[in-house]
Amino acid sequence: MRLLRVTGVAGAAGVTGAIVAVLAVAAAGPAVAVPVGSVPLTGYTGVVSDESGQPVAGACLTLLRTETESQGEFCADARGRYAISGVPTDLGYRVRVTAPGYRTHWWPDTPDHLNAEAVWVPGTTLVQRNVTVGRGAGTVRGRIVDDSGAPAEATVSIWAADRDWRVLAYTTPGGDGRYEIRNLPPGQYQAALFNDVYGTQWLPGRQDRTAASAYPLVDGQTLVLDERWLPLGTVEVRVTDAATGLPVPRPCARIDTPLRTLDTCGAAGLVRLGQVPPGHWTVAVDAVPSHFAPEQPVPVDVVRGAVTPLAVELVAGAGVTTTVRDALTGGPADRICVRLVAPKWGGQSVGQGGYCSDETGRLAIGPLTTSTTAQLYAYQAVDPYDPPARRYGAQWVTANGGSGDQRAALRVTIRPGTTVAIAPIRMDPPGAVSGTVSDATTGAPVPGVCAHPYAFRPDRGPGHGRHCSAADGRYTIDDLGPYRWPVQFVPPLGSRYAWQWSGDVADRFSASLTSVPVGGAATVPARLVAGGTLAGTVTRDGGPAGSGYVWTYHRRTGDVAGAGPAYLRPGGGFALPGHRTQQVYVEYRDPTTTCWYGTVPPVATAVGVTAGATTTVAMDLADTCAPRPTG
Repeated sequence: MRLLRVTGVAGAAGVTGAIVAVLAVAAAGPAVAVPVGSVPLTGYTGVVSDESGQPVAGACLTLLRTETESQGEFCADARGRYAISGVPTDLGYRVRVTAPGYRTHWWPDTPDHLNAEAVWVPGTTLVQRNVTVGRGAGTVRGRIVDDSGAPAEATVSIWAADRDWRVLAYTTPGGDGRYEIRNLPPGQYQAALFNDVYGTQWLPGRQDRTAASAYPLVDGQTLVLDERWLPLGTVEVRVTDAATGLPVPRPCARIDTPLRTLDTCGAAGLVRLGQVPPGHWTVAVDAVPSHFAPEQPVPVDVVRGAVTPLAVELVAGAGVTTTVRDALTGGPADRICVRLVAPKWGGQSVGQGGYCSDETGRLAIGPLTTSTTAQLYAYQAVDPYDPPARRYGAQWVTANGGSGDQRAALRVTIRPGTTVAIAPIRMDPPGAVSGTVSDATTGAPVPGVCAHPYAFRPDRGPGHGRHCSAADGRYTIDDLGPYRWPVQFVPPLGSRYAWQWSGDVADRFSASLTSVPVGGAATVPARLVAGGTLAGTVTRDGGPAGSGYVWTYHRRTGDVAGAGPAYLRPGGGFALPGHRTQQVYVEYRDPTTTCWYGTVPPVATAVGVTAGATTTVAMDLADTCAPRPTG
């Protein structure tokens, strides 16, 4: 960096006298200067004067890119006139003004770099900006501690008592709670503190400005303003079971304030929320997975330095708890999610949500409202913007590890009022399944067929991605555990092909199982055949049933068997395509009715469907209606 000093005489109307510019320019670049005998056409110009309006000759304005890195210095002439020009206009600067006998001044009217505004030198116009500098300076410093006396972080605001003016300081990063502001003009000041925990507090120990003290500051004085944060409050919540009166095992509570959210969990029916600001708040209480949260948050009035008790009763639900572990290391596995899947008449969708483990591996399912028996499908939730450090393969949870076969999965009985603890879920590293989907007759690749490692239920659409075949018929199912898996192939809506399982069969129990290697990919091809259709009518009281829909389920597995649901047409007719040759149960649903087709009510009857053909049934909601099949 080299300095160039240029002195010139300005001759434009209204601008007289000498202008002195000292410019810092890069050694590798051309020198930048205000031409002799001319006035800059762009940048800043103005007069530096004192508080009485008299010009301050020789005052210098320094442009700083950082607190210590200067771009250039521009000094005023005998009449206080300055000009800033010839510097890069795409950089933001802070402007420091110095003059012998005057305190240091930063644009627009601040004592230091921290409080100065960033300015960009105009590149197309000449902007008039006058500057006033003053005499005399004082310092305010102090130390901030919390209500226990320990050093505390804070933003300190120093306010002029007689005008709308303030500056900021921060407690030092070293953690000793100290702050300091120099170059303050003499006057009367008030001080305030702020941080995200305690909020705003005015000195000394006041909650609002109207009660704050004003402190005089004279030239050369160091004013010490120490402050201790006022104590906050505590909310102690006792949570009991509404029916038994017993303490809830793991209650949690949350208060949302404008500054932050306070939340924590406790044990044995007790949870304490500390550092709560005084005032009226609402407390959200829950006890996942054993109990339901109240319909509305519970109100509470918090007092400084006091413990506010709160009693809450919760209604018990049904829940499941477990931990998720890395099968190799035994360490906790977070972001592992679990879906509850019915052993029969269920299936799962690509978009179906689940319950996920936290960073400790804890997994809580519930609270649930009804009794059920479920199997658990565990998989890793992957955020592309925050990928996991370790990848895991999906699994059906068994009593002692993972499996790819749903038949081996643990069956968990869930009842209201009971929380079941099951053995830890152990996650293994992943592998993949890939292959080609083709037409069984022509051998041509079939695009748009989605492959699933489980019985699929299309309530939320078939999904998309690598698990669906591309134009060349290729698909890949990623992130499967190293087990033996079946694969179901689901053609796109409107396709003429049948749903089928690996081994080119109609059902999961008959499907071929393929071992998935860790870090590799097993090959599972599929050859699709033309699907069979179940068609018919649904009547009620001699007329069309209405606006319901029809599903088909394989007789043995209870999995969805074809491209349902088929919605009734205005005349009560329906057509449900996509079946390989198999026996299926037929279910009709509408908002008020569930009916399983049965030729000898009240027993549901399986119907044979044939690939490439149409089978017809006539359902009547009075004469052919049966309960869901047992088993």
